[in-house]
Amino acid sequence: MRGKIRLKRFLERSRGRSFLLLCHHNADPDSLGSAIAFALYLKSIGVEKVRIGVAESVSSYAKRLLTLSPVSLEKDPSVEEDVIMIFDTSSLEQLEPIEIPKDKMVILIDHHLEKENPIRAHIAVLDSSRTSTAEIVWELFKYFGFYDEKAVKALLAGVVTDTANFRFANAKTFRAVSEMLERFPIQLGEIFQFVAPVSDENIDQAKRMAILKACQRLEIRKFRKYVIAVSRVSAYESLACKTFLNLGADIAIVGSEKKGVRISARAKESLVKKGLHLGKIMEKVGSVIGGSGGGHAGAAGANGRKNLDEAINFILKEIERFLREVD
Repeated sequence: MRGKIRLKRFLERSRGRSFLLLCHHNADPDSLGSAIAFALYLKSIGVEKVRIGVAESVSSYAKRLLTLSPVSLEKDPSVEEDVIMIFDTSSLEQLEPIEIPKDKMVILIDHHLEKENPIRAHIAVLDSSRTSTAEIVWELFKYFGFYDEKAVKALLAGVVTDTANFRFANAKTFRAVSEMLERFPIQLGEIFQFVAPVSDENIDQAKRMAILKACQRLEIRKFRKYVIAVSRVSAYESLACKTFLNLGADIAIVGSEKKGVRISARAKESLVKKGLHLGKIMEKVGSVIGGSGGGHAGAAGANGRKNLDEAINFILKEIERFLREVD
């Protein structure tokens, strides 16, 4: 990993600086868990002023991780700290409405593919061969000589969720997980409990209503032997996508126009194995919707301001082009 030597040297000289650790929109366990783990590290080396910031919201799957955090979390914080550390995104759009002043020191830690207009960072630790940002943070901690049980729990939560319970894991993933479990007597069942969604009766009802509306608005597209489910909702796009896959779709695309444009897409593993990469398609969609997109091969999303219909048609054409070539 490039950048880890520069990062270690910088952090060794930065005990008197203040740090803001930033997570992307609807922060998932990989983004938030990595930030929490790094907050624990900074506290261990004597950094007193540390905050965690999140753009817009925290995912229901990540909220339990806050019990591991040694510092406060703030939604859409004003940026006053000396150093800004960004976890699990290379896109400024994924941090809106947070604005980063140009005079701040920026450090980026991410596992996504580099975009056309990446965040300009003074120090960047990037590795697209990793299935989660948490794995990169673990590699950094080994290099720093930092081992902490709470930090490892936060990182394992990131690995578990970003690999979809290890379905998209690779050899590096299992090596990292094995190293963490050898260090501390942690049961993976405890980690799965950490990333179980936090909900209440009202939220559960809202989810049920969203899924039913998604089914009501469902459009079924058939391309050769493949079934593509397309729908629109006002919330819970990714949950609707998962539901459509469980119902038999090969690919699901669900969009929303509430508070801007959001699109979520999911695909069956059989298509991912054939080479489909929804994350790369979503990166292209970013310019269509006036925002940004990305993600994994089988699960991806995009956020923007306009052109939902145009974006969905674009995604369908890209998918059909792939299916035509693969067959």
